[in-house]
Amino acid sequence: MAMARIEKSTSSGYVKLVLEVTEVTESINIANNTSDISWQLWLARDSAWAYDLNNESLAEVEINGQYVLSKYVSFDLRNRDWVTFGSGTMTIPHNEDGTKSITIWARLTNIADQGNINWFSGTVTLSNIPRSSSVSSVSTAELGKPITITLDKKISSFRHQVKWRVNGSDWVDLGKGHDTSVQATVPIEYANRITNSTSGLLDVSVRTFDGDKEIGVETTKNGIPIKVPDSIVPTIDEVLTTERTAKIAEFIPKGYFIKDKSVIRLSSNGAKGAYGSHIVSTELMLDNLIVRSEEGDFPAVKSGTFEASAKVTDSRGRSAIKTINVNVLDYYAPKINGFLANRAGNGTNKTIFATVLANVCPIMIGGINRNPYTLKIQYSEKKNNRWIDAVNLNKETTERINRQIDCGAFYDLTKPYNIRLYIEDKISDFVDSILVVRSSSVLVALGDGRFAIGGFPELKNHFESFLPVAFHKTLNVEEGILSNGNPIQEFMLTNKNGKSIKYNGDLNNLKSSGGYHAFGVQNSPTGVNNYGYVSVITHSADNGYCVQFYVPYNADQLYIRRSDANRWNDWLKVAMHEKDSGWKEANLQNGWQHYVTYGEVQYSKSIDGIVYLRGTCRSGSSVKDTVIFELPIGFRPSNSLFIKAINNDFVLAILQIGSDGRVIVKKNVDSTWLNLDNISFKI
Repeated sequence: MAMARIEKSTSSGYVKLVLEVTEVTESINIANNTSDISWQLWLARDSAWAYDLNNESLAEVEINGQYVLSKYVSFDLRNRDWVTFGSGTMTIPHNEDGTKSITIWARLTNIADQGNINWFSGTVTLSNIPRSSSVSSVSTAELGKPITITLDKKISSFRHQVKWRVNGSDWVDLGKGHDTSVQATVPIEYANRITNSTSGLLDVSVRTFDGDKEIGVETTKNGIPIKVPDSIVPTIDEVLTTERTAKIAEFIPKGYFIKDKSVIRLSSNGAKGAYGSHIVSTELMLDNLIVRSEEGDFPAVKSGTFEASAKVTDSRGRSAIKTINVNVLDYYAPKINGFLANRAGNGTNKTIFATVLANVCPIMIGGINRNPYTLKIQYSEKKNNRWIDAVNLNKETTERINRQIDCGAFYDLTKPYNIRLYIEDKISDFVDSILVVRSSSVLVALGDGRFAIGGFPELKNHFESFLPVAFHKTLNVEEGILSNGNPIQEFMLTNKNGKSIKYNGDLNNLKSSGGYHAFGVQNSPTGVNNYGYVSVITHSADNGYCVQFYVPYNADQLYIRRSDANRWNDWLKVAMHEKDSGWKEANLQNGWQHYVTYGEVQYSKSIDGIVYLRGTCRSGSSVKDTVIFELPIGFRPSNSLFIKAINNDFVLAILQIGSDGRVIVKKNVDSTWLNLDNISFKI
């Protein structure tokens, strides 16, 4: 119950005017949204008495903007404490939401000889009248499953009309007459309105009635999460494999591939979202290799049966994977292990026999060798290079060849022949081996300006030997020595045993090509040990021009100088870079973890001082200026620089690498997926 009393005294403080307003609780009318108040105005002694018996004082009361009293009054407080000027009740309409505050005013004029008590006021806040019910709670909401909506009903006689909508759809009316709760099922088709998230927003609206009369205003609870069922995921019709090597595709059945020869194309076919979602990314995977595309090529580097899969992710962030098996058959190229060809009859016959040792890999599919091969033995008169088939074997299937083959009896006894073994399967290029079969063996042959020992002569005006030759005395060749018709090197670049030539003189005088062991030499590089190793390269004609290279015996250093018209330039030290560091794993910080599926975060440095980053991390803090990891000394930039990584939305994420090696979050970094592939900088 609300009650307020306001009062004001005369300036002398003799008397005071009092207005009291009280809410009549029993009068609250919920249906009409009103309540009654009672009021009373009186004049009371304060510190003295006063009186006026001539109705000369005007008493007025205003409540809620309405005059409830305005009359001239008399009063006499000589023998009493107070006198009433008026009282009454009035009905107050409340606001639509049941609340109400009213302002009360009062005054009294011409109070004997005490002057006026001018207008004074106060506020009365009345009780709230129960009005509209509201949504108290909604059970865990999921499309296609019953949802319980609980209402905060104010009065037992109230009944309700309930409506719902999802993501701004039209309202669905559940009808009137509902008490404290109602059940509803949002059809699964409403997932078509929730295409970029796994949950949408459910709004529930309630209208309150007492009988046929609507109470208050409609109330709405907005933004209640409603889940898209886990069963709603994208789909893939099929994962297809195709042989990209045309030569293999011609004869190997679909679904089979050849190690080190095939290029396997994977493609995702018929990928689509569900209930309005769309595909945002596709990943193809084969034996730990990943291509982020609807189609990708993979090398067949290992044999065996492997899982190939396609993974699609839709706009809700949900994924589907479809997997097939890929068969990669082992294979090696044809290999000749041994090949011999000789004349029959101890080298005296027109018939030539060949012995062949070789391996050709079979490709067995369904019990059939799909890789038959051709084996040929061909011949050509020596230096003629016109090949003629002596033996031609087609569609051979034996893997290990170990056989002697008759190559025919049409080889002139007086002529040498090149004999060629040629093997070609259906996958690789051919392999061959060429041997020389000499003319028929004889002790000595002489004639037509020719002389030969051990066989028929093949060259005019030559002495020929088909047997090994040993000279027990010095051989002096005035016009030079030839090998296969070409002059051979006669100048001594090393000692006879292949060791360096020892030199202990002045390097200014060393202008002969060769490799030298410097033994206490003069004019070696300043400040460097004068024992070491020297290499000299000379001009083709002019002795005044040459280059010297010097390496001290006790240091991994290289020096170079050049003689220009017999004047030596100063020695120059050749700068040497350290070796390629190889890949090193980064030590991640602040919750970041290696995303092994996409490769651990690693760094390396090349021999020319370029630092490379690669790999993927996740689950760390993405707050600006967070340190992800630190590069060690030797891998840090001389000045701070900014680099571009890729985040989970395949958008550029900006990082900073400080001169202290810290790799720092700057912008667009999320903790789901952060890729550092193909990042490099020169230190």
